Amino acid sequence: MKKATLFLGMLILGVTSFAQQFDSDNAEKIDAVKEYRQQLFKEKLDLNDKQLEGFLKVYNMQQIELRSAKRTFRKKWYRFDIDKLNENQAKEYFEDAIALQKKEHDLILEFAPKLAQEIGWSKVVRVKKVEREIKPLLLEKANELKIEKKRRSASKKAKSATGKNRKP
Repeated sequence: MKKATLFLGMLILGVTSFAQQFDSDNAEKIDAVKEYRQQLFKEKLDLNDKQLEGFLKVYNMQQIELRSAKRTFRKKWYRFDIDKLNENQAKEYFEDAIALQKKEHDLILEFAPKLAQEIGWSKVVRVKKVEREIKPLLLEKANELKIEKKRRSASKKAKSATGKNRKP
């Protein structure tokens, strides 16, 4: 009995250690992509080190707020197939989508002056263009580094694969 308990304890420690190593490796890869992103912004917007630091401080705050709003929208609507919404659901979905776009617009209005203080208006107006230019480069870099996506639970994967979690 002691041998079985000892073996089980060692197995659990081994799996835990492997999982932590996996997370650590992935974190290093994510950091590499973040550094690459900084380098791209610096190059494409022609920023010096001080400007880059100020830009990223403000830009990252804006992105965190935008990501939160998008996550809230997706959390509410991910279960739904928009091709199968009834009229009331479709109207609510539309209103939520417009509210999300308004939130993005409001964030731009709030953060653009702060960005301009750091990098100037001539560079602020180029930020969206640069975002579009660097997005495929960042995705390519992430694929190159083989960054693992966060895993969903097995039950969510099964429901997602069968489509059984979608509401009409």
